[in-house]
Amino acid sequence: MAALPLMKLIRLKGVLILQQLHLEERLLHYAFGNRKFGGNAQSITKNRWIHHTSFLWDYEINNMAYLKLPKRAPEYRLARNHLDFICCMKEYMPRTNFITRTVDALQGEFSVETTDLEAVESPPNTKFIHSSKILTERELEEAALG
Repeated sequence: MAALPLMKLIRLKGVLILQQLHLEERLLHYAFGNRKFGGNAQSITKNRWIHHTSFLWDYEINNMAYLKLPKRAPEYRLARNHLDFICCMKEYMPRTNFITRTVDALQGEFSVETTDLEAVESPPNTKFIHSSKILTERELEEAALG
């Protein structure tokens, strides 16, 4: 429950994105009823903090077998497996609806400008450090058994 005050703090000056999308926030998760479709993470240091949200738009059902049950889970999970606990956002609303409603909610508080992704340039000498790797078939099998 300690995360709830932080969630209230980072609600972007009261932007009602969740309410406009008819979504429910449960601590650091977003859910349609009792099915989770997104989560948040924060990193807080002495002089700065970052908050990000990840939405689960779609997934391959077969890949769920590789996921292990978390050691800590919210009470509302009710010890359900991943397929019974999570859902795809696309099952609940069209992508264009989600984007339009999110932009509309943000425009109530911020100046929002549309741009092409190709028009956004990386600063010169930007080095991307890969933090993930493609697993071999053997590693995937071991993870599924493990």
